Amino acid sequence: MKVGIILGSNEASKVTYAGIHSLIETSLDNEVVLFATMDGIKAFLKQPDLKREESSSKLIVEKEDPFQYIRKAKNSGKAKIVVCSYATKLFNLNKDDYSDVVDDIEGVTSFELEIGDGKSITNW
Repeated sequence: MKVGIILGSNEASKVTYAGIHSLIETSLDNEVVLFATMDGIKAFLKQPDLKREESSSKLIVEKEDPFQYIRKAKNSGKAKIVVCSYATKLFNLNKDDYSDVVDDIEGVTSFELEIGDGKSITNW
């Protein structure tokens, strides 16, 4: 089954949750497409811009790497990270601005078509 995870925030706790959920789904032998949009794309810059407003976010950044779960999911070969083309234009970014964990820039329509009848999870 394909699982789409939409990440619309760069809050460290939400980025971490998206990574944990990605890792769980790939461990269950599901394919994952994590779609970062709006402020969520800032987490995938070469120099990540992570908010630390929530108390859990502060603890996560102090105690661990918020991207460890995303990298583990990617290493499974069953996860893909894409960033939103609209948000990329909105923030005047291009592919070179993103970390190497990002596979592609695409629109929400392409993301939805890729997920098809799979399930979608949103994390704002």
